[in-house]
Amino acid sequence: MIIKQLNIYGYGRWIDQQIEIQNPLQIIYGPNEAGKSTIIAFIKGILFGFTDKKHSLHGQYTPKGNAPYGGEIIFSANDHSYKVVRTGLKYGGTVKFYDLDNDVELTEDDYNQLIDPIDRTAYDQLFYFGSIDQNELYKMGRDELRMRIQSIGVAGAGDWMDLQADLDKQSGKMYAPRGRTKTINVQISDYKKLADQVSAAKDNFPHYQDLQSQLKTNQVNLDKLQAQLKAANQALDDQRHLQTVLPLVAQLNDLKDLNASQVKPKFENDDLNDFNKLNMALSAQQRRVSEVQRVVDELAAKVSKTPVQTFYEVHRESINELVNELPKMRRLAVALEMGQAQLEEVQQQIQAQTAATAKNAQGALPQPFDEQTLTQVNDLIRDEQNVQDKLSQATPQRSQTHDEPSKKSGLIWYGVAGALVVLSFILGSNSFSWIGYVLAIVAAGWGWYSAKAISQPQPTPTGEDPVELNKQLAQIHSKLAAIQNQFGLQGIDELKWLSIQTSLQQIVRLQESYSKQKLSLDENQSEYDTYVAKWQFASDWLKFDPSKYSATIETINNAVEHWQQLSADYQRQQTALDSNKQTLKDAKAKLNGLTKQKTDFFKVRNVGSDADFQQQVEFQTNLAKKLEQKATLESQIKSAKVAIPTNVDKSTIDATVHDQAEKVQNLQDQLNDLSREATQVKTEIDGLIKNGDYYDLRQQLANQQTEIVENVQKYMALKLSSQWIQAVLNVASKGRLPKTLTLAKQYFATLTNNAYKDIIFKNEISVVREDDVHFPINELSTGTLEQLYLALIFSMAVGFSDQYPMPILIDDGFVNFDKARKEAANTMLKQVSQKTQVLYFTANLDANTDDKLVLDLKTL
Repeated sequence: MIIKQLNIYGYGRWIDQQIEIQNPLQIIYGPNEAGKSTIIAFIKGILFGFTDKKHSLHGQYTPKGNAPYGGEIIFSANDHSYKVVRTGLKYGGTVKFYDLDNDVELTEDDYNQLIDPIDRTAYDQLFYFGSIDQNELYKMGRDELRMRIQSIGVAGAGDWMDLQADLDKQSGKMYAPRGRTKTINVQISDYKKLADQVSAAKDNFPHYQDLQSQLKTNQVNLDKLQAQLKAANQALDDQRHLQTVLPLVAQLNDLKDLNASQVKPKFENDDLNDFNKLNMALSAQQRRVSEVQRVVDELAAKVSKTPVQTFYEVHRESINELVNELPKMRRLAVALEMGQAQLEEVQQQIQAQTAATAKNAQGALPQPFDEQTLTQVNDLIRDEQNVQDKLSQATPQRSQTHDEPSKKSGLIWYGVAGALVVLSFILGSNSFSWIGYVLAIVAAGWGWYSAKAISQPQPTPTGEDPVELNKQLAQIHSKLAAIQNQFGLQGIDELKWLSIQTSLQQIVRLQESYSKQKLSLDENQSEYDTYVAKWQFASDWLKFDPSKYSATIETINNAVEHWQQLSADYQRQQTALDSNKQTLKDAKAKLNGLTKQKTDFFKVRNVGSDADFQQQVEFQTNLAKKLEQKATLESQIKSAKVAIPTNVDKSTIDATVHDQAEKVQNLQDQLNDLSREATQVKTEIDGLIKNGDYYDLRQQLANQQTEIVENVQKYMALKLSSQWIQAVLNVASKGRLPKTLTLAKQYFATLTNNAYKDIIFKNEISVVREDDVHFPINELSTGTLEQLYLALIFSMAVGFSDQYPMPILIDDGFVNFDKARKEAANTMLKQVSQKTQVLYFTANLDANTDDKLVLDLKTL
């Protein structure tokens, strides 16, 4: 059983109080007079019934005012949730039991079956730890522990143990090894004395017979006197009985005008309970209405629209449409920022390439050659070099056979250079074009160097006409001059014309790339500007720099999110307000319904106010008591079976009783005298028997022997029966005793920080210290004694937790513990709470106590 919640209707100082139990180990804290003991008594009362006045040590905790007596406990058992309700004092209270998981009402028998066999006595012995009776603990031994343990969960265990105790008691009365008064011991002693008397018998038989005759005569006279005394006592009893009944008759006469027709219905205890519950429900509902009204007023004061909320709600549709474009605009902003950066990079490349390229006489870049011009210039330069070589030829220093290959080699290199230039121009921006231009320049240079080297030896006559060669050279120069003017190459050496073409072509390509990127950037800029312009209607609420693209988009996004959040907050507040208004409406409707119920309650009973109803309840209660008293008197008079005279006179009855009493006394005196005489005779006879003749003594000796044998057989049967019952109980209790003793030793070691290592259970309990010194428990300190008792309680509770898991209640159980043992006790509490619930009530909290485990009664 795990207690989850206490709902106290009225019990002592607690009125209409709900207490939540949230932890397996729950520390319930409160100063003196805070109501801790009241809660403990309430839990026991709900679980096992409220005690009557006779058995209530601290009273019955009757609540003040009109609160109904009792309450309810919500608990879980076997993974199931239940609620037990107990109200009223009569017969321990009226019980109602509910299955909360299935929402059905069960019977009281179902509840009793659930907690069976635990009752209040067993619970106090096994699961409650408060102030201890040291004398009781001093007397406790293995048998006392066995009784506590085996009395739980074994059908008829109490009867079996009572029978066992009775058997042990009977066998104990019959014989003890060193006993003197035990039956068998006495018989053995008498047997020895009789054996001694047999040899010393005397012949007193005739006198014995005379005494027997006299005793018989006395007995006849005694019987007659006893018969007379009995008749006189009967007559005296009848008169005294009549004398006793007369006051009852007088009381009955005072109540003769009362009858059951005067009792009005609907003013009984159940009606009073209904009335009190209705009043409590009304008070609670009025508080509920006031609380909800306060919440509604607070929410209404908070719910208001700001100007920006109004703006957002007016333009919500337009804003949402624009917000849908934000992801695209965010990408566009990034593209604009990257595009501008790339454009600047291309511009820088153009500037760097322009600075590194040769300029014409006007300081401007020449135009790049087209493919045809590039080929033409390459051919013209080569032809120019050939013609010049022919003109510069003079008397040769080397044979023709050596010059021809060299000339051809130079021309070949010029051809290679031209081919590379043409190829690079054709490939355009391909990476090979750069390599081609470089290789073309190298090839052209090598061809020029080779041709120049050939021209160094003494020229040899070629057979060419110099005039014709000069004419060819002039034509070449004319074509080159035309190309120079056409492409703006003034002031640039002809030999560099081909080499700068790569740079010029790269500049052209960069300029084309710049134009394309600029066009795309302008398109994106236009789309971006168009989108930003659409937010013009929100200029009063949006402030941003359009030139900062991403920042502008994020500013818009953040602003919209803020507006949406404001709107959502307003909607949540409005929803909460509407919900609480509905709750208030429902609460008021319920209050009106309860008010009508109370009005109908009064109307049915024909009363107009609480005071009128309570007055009628009090009157009807007193009337019921008097009627019950009248019925009791009638029953008592009837059961007396005494004829009541019509005109009875008390003084006459008293005189008759006096006379009859004197008569009884006279007969009693005669009987006493005769009894003394008979006693004297019997005493003399007993003396004769004791010192009787040989044959009588022999017979008595034989009889004594027979009795001894019978009693020994009876004693053995009693001892064997007791041992059999003990064996059966050990089997039925499933061996709890060894488990309990083992746990007790473990817990006691923990509580004393291993100062004590063992507990010895014999007829009385003793403990063994760590240094193997034995101590009887009456030599222990109060703190250590309480720790031993706590260990026993916890060991029994944990031993039963697997079959009967009940919560353990501890009422300030550690007040006599020092700091170290108190910490050990707290550690053990946590260990035990993992197996069964522990509720620890205390007026003193340690500094290191976990606040999550504490339920402060001052906060209730």
